[in-house]
Amino acid sequence: MGEITVLMTARMMVMAYVLRLGVDLRGWPVDAERRMRWEIVVRWVWTIGCVALLLHVVAAFHFVHDWSHEAAYAHTTEQTAAVTGWHWGGGVWVNYAFQLWWVIDVVWSWRRGLDRLPRGYVIGMHLVVGFLMFNATVVFGLAWWRWVALLTFGALGWLAMDSHRRRESYAPDGRG
Repeated sequence: MGEITVLMTARMMVMAYVLRLGVDLRGWPVDAERRMRWEIVVRWVWTIGCVALLLHVVAAFHFVHDWSHEAAYAHTTEQTAAVTGWHWGGGVWVNYAFQLWWVIDVVWSWRRGLDRLPRGYVIGMHLVVGFLMFNATVVFGLAWWRWVALLTFGALGWLAMDSHRRRESYAPDGRG
């Protein structure tokens, strides 16, 4: 039961992130009513993703690490060394910072809205979260899950290029 809880909460968190990334890449609807509906849905999914992250951490500490930071650090060191050859457990501290950031971001989204964030913040957020999610799924994940993650990241990469192409072809003065 513990392993399933750890895995399912991680997958819920990844799905919430992929939805958020997809919406941010595609762009928010221009129509005010549709934009408001989309923001409500995405904000709730983003909040559920944050709750899934917190439940994932609780499950991992309870079922895997016996409520020990030292055990979590050692486990992270072992996994990192097995995949990269680098004996470093500092990724656990990166995860702690990530948890704090996601909680703050959810609070911000409920106070100010998701579609009003500065573009630089959104790009930075996706670079950091994307890197963490990529490592968690592709580098440290199960072999079959790596293919799912690679296909998902490939589709999101295509969406990013398509979104960039559409933005470049749009001319606000009506010429594009």
